[in-house]
Amino acid sequence: MSDQLRVDRGSVQQHVDDTRSNMANFRETGEGADRQQAHLQNQMEGGVGSDLQAQTRSVSRHHGEEIDTNVNKLAGKTSENTDEFIANVRSAANKSLNTIN
Repeated sequence: MSDQLRVDRGSVQQHVDDTRSNMANFRETGEGADRQQAHLQNQMEGGVGSDLQAQTRSVSRHHGEEIDTNVNKLAGKTSENTDEFIANVRSAANKSLNTIN
């Protein structure tokens, strides 16, 4: 009976790519909402509530940018950690095989 560990780099990369794709879809949705808020703000310009509308729009944009930045950092870190893990597993396997020989 042999123990096996298989790390499929392709599946991890697929997960990272899917995460980035989902983020792109989220960003498009956020940009659409931002355009709608800008349109409402332009309609309300100088009227009651225009300051609050501008504030809401600014906060929404900031949150969207922060989420985008964090998703990209997470995807990059996941990819780096996977590469490091695979390298460590290979190294440990090679050392074990060398000891057996």
